[in-house]
Amino acid sequence: MLSYLTDWLEQVLIGFSRATCYVFYLVPLRLQTFQNQHHDVQILAAGVTKARKMEADAPVQYELGWVASRRGMLILTETCLFCGDWEIPLATVSEAVLLSLTGGYVLKISTVAGDHYQFGLNKNRAWETQSVLPLTKQKGSIKYSPQSLILRAIVLMGVLWYLYQGILAANLAKILLALIASALVGIPLLLRILQKLQQNN
Repeated sequence: MLSYLTDWLEQVLIGFSRATCYVFYLVPLRLQTFQNQHHDVQILAAGVTKARKMEADAPVQYELGWVASRRGMLILTETCLFCGDWEIPLATVSEAVLLSLTGGYVLKISTVAGDHYQFGLNKNRAWETQSVLPLTKQKGSIKYSPQSLILRAIVLMGVLWYLYQGILAANLAKILLALIASALVGIPLLLRILQKLQQNN
């Protein structure tokens, strides 16, 4: 039963996250704009991303560094990775790791110049099936830093308070907004708790 609930919650999270990102980041428009600017390239994989560039390789975890991360699209072509004004030629990639997580991936890129990138992505099989960027595929989980857990708990309490206020005022817009926000914050935490319980059984 616990396994079924965990799997179901993961599918809900993936679908909800993908749909939200698709609409919020105007994915078709961004891809069309990119294609108009780069006529001669073929897009092999693309996705909404939160991205970080670091001076040293670091473990993947929820931490405050992600708050200020770059948001946008990560696009893979035959020769390059594009994310905003970052262009990473595939010839300069020394290591690429695709970490498969609950609800998504983290693509870790290291370059010969010593730059390290982490790209948080929604699930998309195109990243796994493409062949131009040799990947080391790993399964994993993301740890929560203490600051991240505290911040998420505070945000969740604020959202629940907002929901309570919406119910008292009978304000449907407030209620819907609070439910969406609580799902975005609460489902990943609940999923993580259920996975921990499943591992302990």
